[in-house]
Amino acid sequence: MIFEEVLRDIVEEADGVQGAVIMGMDGIPIGEKIIDPDCSIQTVGIEYASAIKNIQKASESLSAGRVQEVVIDTQKGIFLLRLVTDDYFIAVALSSRANYGKIRYHLRIAAPKLEGEFR
Repeated sequence: MIFEEVLRDIVEEADGVQGAVIMGMDGIPIGEKIIDPDCSIQTVGIEYASAIKNIQKASESLSAGRVQEVVIDTQKGIFLLRLVTDDYFIAVALSSRANYGKIRYHLRIAAPKLEGEFR
């Protein structure tokens, strides 16, 4: 299935990826790939889904266009959230040593592949 293929490509393409999930804005995961067993990527996705919704509303009110990506850089790691559609996104948890740019590139390539699966 394309979900597993896309997730495998994302997590295997760069060092420092802890896990990735494709999730609906309702918090229901479509697929996940975990590298670090301590990574709770589903919890990350659920918690940040509400943040994405708020960012989308702010972007609309500012007439800034559709939100494409959200980056959350914390003391313990980096979280990349790439919207696939208005209702689905990919969340990736990275260690602070990860190749952030390479993962962003792979997410940018993956999103259009997945978009067709949700239409």
